[in-house]
Amino acid sequence: MAPVATKEESQNSKAVYDQRKENTIRVYKHRARYDYKIVYSILESTFFSDVSFVTIDEDGEPSPFMVPMTACAGQYDPSNPLPEDDGDEEQYRREQELFNEKPFDVYLHGNSAMLLNKMTKANGSIKVVISSTKVSGIVLHFAPNGHSLNYRSCIIHGDAYLVTSPQEKLYALHRITNHMVRRRWSSTNPVAPEAMRSVQIIKVVIRTASEKSRATNINGLEKGGLGERQDVWTGVVPLYEVLGRPVESGFTPGRVVQAGIRGWINGRNEEEKRYAETVAQVPVEEAAKIKGVISLGVFK
Repeated sequence: MAPVATKEESQNSKAVYDQRKENTIRVYKHRARYDYKIVYSILESTFFSDVSFVTIDEDGEPSPFMVPMTACAGQYDPSNPLPEDDGDEEQYRREQELFNEKPFDVYLHGNSAMLLNKMTKANGSIKVVISSTKVSGIVLHFAPNGHSLNYRSCIIHGDAYLVTSPQEKLYALHRITNHMVRRRWSSTNPVAPEAMRSVQIIKVVIRTASEKSRATNINGLEKGGLGERQDVWTGVVPLYEVLGRPVESGFTPGRVVQAGIRGWINGRNEEEKRYAETVAQVPVEEAAKIKGVISLGVFK
């Protein structure tokens, strides 16, 4: 998982999306960030994203439509193709860090029968909105209105095009494969030419984007204070994805799970857990304030 930028790092960074009417956060503005780095980190840490667009329904009226898809970042340069071998871990990590520094596109892996594919083919391009969300905790407060979630979410606004170049389709499939499993591309068989012809890739050129997150404990008291009940527990239940034990397909009996897969599973599980448990902690300054309020018996 890519590291998460602090609010200060985000504000000081020049690699940010323009704030426009469509991407400006208006509720809990202090939770918003607009830099490439944090948008990329959320997109890359989610296995699927929701892609929304407007189509025409059977009555001839505009109708919103949404489909979950595999989505990943890409910076295709025909003069600098990705090597077939992803290299060692250090080289791979440096390549991923390039997405923190400049704009990127989003690649979607689709099916020829899918509505989004048909619309991009018919219209040349369509406007889409991509949403990716990670939930990392359930926030339990003294009263129902204080309950919340710890989360990270990015919203991307862009224009979708059907990729027709064989070279760009190969690049996108490379990126999507490694998005699903870290450095998986160079530890599998090459894509058969006949299979490549049926691959459908959509490229989304980003116009603008934003990120919003909550990453703390209950963060103070509501107007009702502690309330009357003496048995109400408050805090955060950390929530994180766990990749399980690999299950063999039946076609490869006796083969061991490749070391890269084992390392990716263990590393991702550890990072997911670490992040969820870390952001659930009560900040030091808040902990001191809580002690002072409790000692005075004053709840505001």
